[in-house]
Amino acid sequence: MSSDSPFDDFTPANPATLETVELTTDDGITISADIETPASTRAVAALLHPHPLFGGRRDHPLLLSIAHALHRNRVTTARSDFRHASGNTIEEMPDAIACCHELQRRHCDLPLVIVGYSFGSIVAARIASVVRAQHLIMIAPPLSTVSLGIPTTPTTLIIAEHDQFSPPATISDDPIVKEAGMSIVAGADHFLNGHIGTVTELTVGAASTALGE
Repeated sequence: MSSDSPFDDFTPANPATLETVELTTDDGITISADIETPASTRAVAALLHPHPLFGGRRDHPLLLSIAHALHRNRVTTARSDFRHASGNTIEEMPDAIACCHELQRRHCDLPLVIVGYSFGSIVAARIASVVRAQHLIMIAPPLSTVSLGIPTTPTTLIIAEHDQFSPPATISDDPIVKEAGMSIVAGADHFLNGHIGTVTELTVGAASTALGE
């Protein structure tokens, strides 16, 4: 991607209406979510943040950038918190499911895309088939730390060239990689500093392709 990507200079301009809501999970936990709805909606997307025990939050700059770009493509987004539990990606599954179900309740006839970054990408992969997502986008997934098997949901993988936790060479034999391939972000490490524009562009491009553009 070129360095003059329109996403490289993040701006707060956002053609969507923000509503912060409280969601209750199936196991009785209350979490907060920011739901942003553009003037017209053709699809919905749940955006899942990095590890909650290491500073991950729903207003992470990458998720905000992706959300704002999706709004310009008429996609309603939801960014929800994870509970501060063990951080094992299992206990957090009901949180992500509640977020997806809220989007589906509001827009029951529209396709759902799930986007997860780092820890959030593993949670996203675990729930994608449960919530009948049309497409799964995994950004910097720590695949070397977990075994997920072959995905049943069409998947896009966006991998940092110098990821400290899952370098491309160490995950090339992972079933997800063999099935989906990898889009590698040149020069980036796991934290993607300086590469938000490129990752946003890749994410929105994958979502648009999945939605039939």
